[in-house]
Amino acid sequence: MDSGVNDDVKDLPLTVTARMALAEERVLDQLGLLKREIIALANLPERVKMAAIAQDYEERLQALKECHRVRKERRDRRRVECRETLQGKALEKALGAIAKESRQDSTERRQLKREREQVIRPLRQMIDRMDEQMKLLRKEYKGLSKWWQGEMQAIYFSEMTAAQQAPLDIVYGDDYLIGVDKPAGLLSEPGRYYHLQDSVLSRLRHQLPEQSFLRPVHRLDQATSGLLLFALSAGVHAALSQQFARQKVVKTYEAILSRPVDRAEGVIELSLYADPIQRPKQRVDAQRGKHSKTAFRVVKDSEFPHVEFRPHTGRTHQLRVHAAHPDGLKAPILGDALYGFCGPSQRLYLHAVKLAFMHPANQSDLIIRSTCSLFESS
Repeated sequence: MDSGVNDDVKDLPLTVTARMALAEERVLDQLGLLKREIIALANLPERVKMAAIAQDYEERLQALKECHRVRKERRDRRRVECRETLQGKALEKALGAIAKESRQDSTERRQLKREREQVIRPLRQMIDRMDEQMKLLRKEYKGLSKWWQGEMQAIYFSEMTAAQQAPLDIVYGDDYLIGVDKPAGLLSEPGRYYHLQDSVLSRLRHQLPEQSFLRPVHRLDQATSGLLLFALSAGVHAALSQQFARQKVVKTYEAILSRPVDRAEGVIELSLYADPIQRPKQRVDAQRGKHSKTAFRVVKDSEFPHVEFRPHTGRTHQLRVHAAHPDGLKAPILGDALYGFCGPSQRLYLHAVKLAFMHPANQSDLIIRSTCSLFESS
């Protein structure tokens, strides 16, 4: 895709970073404009108006249906009475009048439905046109976003440092998936901006150029180290993602806490809500939060306890909040400046050490373990 967004800056005597910054600003402006147009079309007042009109007619139809039901019951009783008390032409005339009333009810329903269609049709036609426009805008948004990601990745690959080119530790691999030990401080996948292109996915694409499909099945916080699972096909990605969504994957983490805790084991359950002011920080909110659950076990009780976590849900920063919050362990993870304790530590002491799940191809139980441990190195 040729967006033309950097045609007038690519020949300027600027560094690659400066040129990318200029192009990035323009691309993000275009993406922002497209997004605003899509949101405006999605929030058309005509959509609300049509929904209200449709609801009004539905209520009128239901009321009419109930009225007709009562009338039908009366006609049924009258038919019985007529057959018991009348004969010949008198019976024929009475039954004909009842049949006419039934036809009138049917006509009344058809007229109301026809009226509804006449009122709603122009609104529906307009909304259909807007939906088609939204479809084109979404396609343009997706295309521009994909093109820009490709541009950023191409520049990233051309400027990779020796450290970035060093092979990642692949702890498991077959024809369907691979498991990688993610270093602390590295993104799981590239971000939206040029300076956020260094990631496990970016490095793996360089390390495994023969893999045409390579996509992470789940995420780890940038500060968290440990096992990260990648699918090698769309089908495998869908199957594994479903296991994660249905909480069929058993995840085990190691953590070193910043202070002693008063429980040897247990379960923590809190409702987590994304703080709109301090993103990506999460806070506990019983009303607006989403349920999160973690089982924990103290492996080594000391000034800086070694704790094993098994999250049953996968909320953002779940383990970090469960460790730090007063209704959790009241002991932030060592190195966690976001939730209460940093100290002299150079990293967050949280490590994904084990994943257990069903292999998507042969349906066998598979356990993948990290090759390193926080507990052994502490």
